[in-house]
Amino acid sequence: MTIKTNQELIQAVNQAIKDSGIKKIWIAEKMGMSRQTLDNLLKKQSFSLDDANKILKIINFSVSAEIEKK
Repeated sequence: MTIKTNQELIQAVNQAIKDSGIKKIWIAEKMGMSRQTLDNLLKKQSFSLDDANKILKIINFSVSAEIEKK
């Protein structure tokens, strides 16, 4: 999957969570935060690969970046 924007990254993380079948409340608890804090993290404009991997690690997924010359 090619992700080009923060919004696409957020959508991909949300889809991975959905695909995992794991509830966001459980993920939030494992991260030491409330469900609301997790939701806010998933809405933030500057959502990063680090943010994504903190969440994805809980459900045994990861994301990485690739730089390519056009």
